[in-house]
Amino acid sequence: MAITTNNKRYRIEALLLAAGQSKRFEGNKQLAIINKKPMLAHTLSVFAQSEFDAITVVLGANATAIKAALDKINVDLANTNEVHSNINSIIAANWQKGMGASIAAGVKNLAQEITHVFIGLNDQVEIRAKQCNLMIAESQKYPDKIVAAFYNGKVGAPAIFPRAHFADLALLNDDKGARDILRNNMANIIQLDLPEGAKDIDTKTDLLSYISTMPS
Repeated sequence: MAITTNNKRYRIEALLLAAGQSKRFEGNKQLAIINKKPMLAHTLSVFAQSEFDAITVVLGANATAIKAALDKINVDLANTNEVHSNINSIIAANWQKGMGASIAAGVKNLAQEITHVFIGLNDQVEIRAKQCNLMIAESQKYPDKIVAAFYNGKVGAPAIFPRAHFADLALLNDDKGARDILRNNMANIIQLDLPEGAKDIDTKTDLLSYISTMPS
């Protein structure tokens, strides 16, 4: 069950980016089955167990099918200890332009009281609540800093941005995500070693390889 942060001045919303067309996957990656449930359900279960004040799923391609699955996921989470009272979804109007456009849509939708935004990817299947909460804890210690995962020799998603960067995030409009914002603010980033972030699912071969490593 998600635990709301104790510092009432600190409010964090998670944006789960699930708007892509998944061309390399050649199918609806968001609903690909992992451990008998859609990948989206797998990731949202992690988010629901993390210390977020709100969760928003950013949709785009295949939005109708994914929204239907999301409605069922919400019901399933409500019937478990992984309940989170505030899982919403939006459709990024310009999702075809890439991850940056999806981030911008999510940031523009943040409630006024949100002070920090966590940007996560649906296909980073080895990220768990432990890693999310570690990032949140660092962000609470250093609320003016960006907190970003470090793996494969660079920083990337997932990442937490304070409100000072919301305006720049809301202007993103391409397929590079927040890469340039991270690059331009290296002196203001807390880098956390999260090798789990390096594992993502881009193709069906990646999915089969990952499933083969899971305990039966």
